[in-house]
Amino acid sequence: MKLTSIKIEKLFDLFDYEIDLDNPENVVIITGPNGFGKTMILNIIYNLFNKDFAFFHDLKFEKIELELDSKIKIIIHKTLIKQIFNLNIKFYQNDLEIDNFKLIKEEKYDFLSNNLEHNKKESIEIKKSISNEILNSINIHFIKEQRLFKQIEIHENNFYGVQKTVIVNTIESHSEELIKIIAKIIQDSFVNTQKIDNTYIDRLIDEKNIISENDYNKRLHKINEIQSKLIEFGLFNTLQKNRDYSEVDAKALLVFIKDLENKLSVFEELLQKLTLFTSILNERRFTYKSVKISKEKGFYFTTSKGEDLKLNQLSSGEQNEVVLLYELIFNTTTNLLLLIDEPEISLHITWQKEFLNDILKIAKIQNIQVIIATHAPAIVNGRWDLTLNLAEIAVL
Repeated sequence: MKLTSIKIEKLFDLFDYEIDLDNPENVVIITGPNGFGKTMILNIIYNLFNKDFAFFHDLKFEKIELELDSKIKIIIHKTLIKQIFNLNIKFYQNDLEIDNFKLIKEEKYDFLSNNLEHNKKESIEIKKSISNEILNSINIHFIKEQRLFKQIEIHENNFYGVQKTVIVNTIESHSEELIKIIAKIIQDSFVNTQKIDNTYIDRLIDEKNIISENDYNKRLHKINEIQSKLIEFGLFNTLQKNRDYSEVDAKALLVFIKDLENKLSVFEELLQKLTLFTSILNERRFTYKSVKISKEKGFYFTTSKGEDLKLNQLSSGEQNEVVLLYELIFNTTTNLLLLIDEPEISLHITWQKEFLNDILKIAKIQNIQVIIATHAPAIVNGRWDLTLNLAEIAVL
């Protein structure tokens, strides 16, 4: 499902907005001066689909209306009656109400914000409702303004099983995450290869077709290209030994080619992402640096002299570029709504100008919808057709 528009009445008790989010390229850029609510609009979308209703009790507004494709509308209406905030959330399809629920907060008590258990109960109450299905229909990923550090929960291995929150360097966390991704793919490949090899004889006997020399050479060339790329990323040791074409062996060679293609298919998605990630970063021409991939290190950087760099030795701008790109490529899935707040932070002007091209490329590949909030004209990079200026569309 896709978000097509959002209307807000009296945001901050000031602004009325009607924002069209539907365009063929699935990318919208929201701009405007400070204080007009660029980031707040992203937060409204994020918190609604993450069912954090406490956020709406604390936000100053009267009405929010979000429209999805399939002619679905979500209307959030907030009123203050006898010092009690009423939050009514209604769901419509084809202009007919199909579900609703109400949350109440007394002005002198902030129980929805501070009592997490109560907030969880509010989510549980809509667990099996139509409204919950609609809110689950859009997956949200939010790349926030502060992205170089993040909080993670860890469990200490002791008698009490204490859980605590620690701050980690995001770029190092992403590299460690990539190590795990690679390890899982390699394990999947091992299992898949065993399964294919164990059924080789049966499939050879059952095969009725043969392969032509031209088709064999064409498919083998493509296989060699994939294997070479996997070797470059340290995921493969050596090229598969080529077998010369023979009409006598045409049936066996067909099974051989099919097996190689099936074995390599496990790496297809990861290889596409690694290629995109490394090519974009290396095209950015980091000063005397290039990015490398390995199953032991995840991603890492080397100098022009071949020396390895620690990830925290990169400049803040370089780290922002890497973190942004990693999030875009590895932490997005198809049919996702991606929210990005101020991508220009710490980025060189050249990188800012390239950012939108990267987004459009990734949005097309991943089939995702993207909403960007930015101050920087360089991020827009001439694509004013994708841009909405809040200062121009605000109604006071």
